[in-house]
Amino acid sequence: MNKKPNKAERLIYKALQTAIKEDKLRLYLDYGKINRPGSPVYDPWENLLPLLVPAILGLLLILAAGVVFGLLFIVAGIMVYSTYFKKKVYLRLISRTKNFITSGYENCQKLWEFGGIVLVNAANKKHGCVSPDGDWKEFVVQNYADYMTDIPQKDSADEKPEETAKPAA
Repeated sequence: MNKKPNKAERLIYKALQTAIKEDKLRLYLDYGKINRPGSPVYDPWENLLPLLVPAILGLLLILAAGVVFGLLFIVAGIMVYSTYFKKKVYLRLISRTKNFITSGYENCQKLWEFGGIVLVNAANKKHGCVSPDGDWKEFVVQNYADYMTDIPQKDSADEKPEETAKPAA
């Protein structure tokens, strides 16, 4: 299952990395699928701490100040989590997923086989590929073939026009 990639697969993977880096390829996640135990990008502390801290502090407030204050603190903590921390966790998950995918071909393949990822062409959002059923390599070849090269690409602005030779006088 974990075979070494051939040259064509390495070029396709390089095109995937370049497209992600240049924001030509967008990653969308199935949050319920990718953010759970067993996922290569799952971080349990990132999911537990934002809920555990208000619950423990709320229980301490119940003991110290009374039931009403403790329960109000717990409810407020859950509301803050659902409006603020959940979005932060999702953004960190996207960043961690991008880093994991671009860190190596094997990692990319492992995460793709796990599922929960959708690759979308940023220029045309109608073109996408859903893991694990879709073929990410074919998607990259169809949409980002111009990035599949061993030679680093130069911008046209970096190139200097050739000077024409002047005849000797």
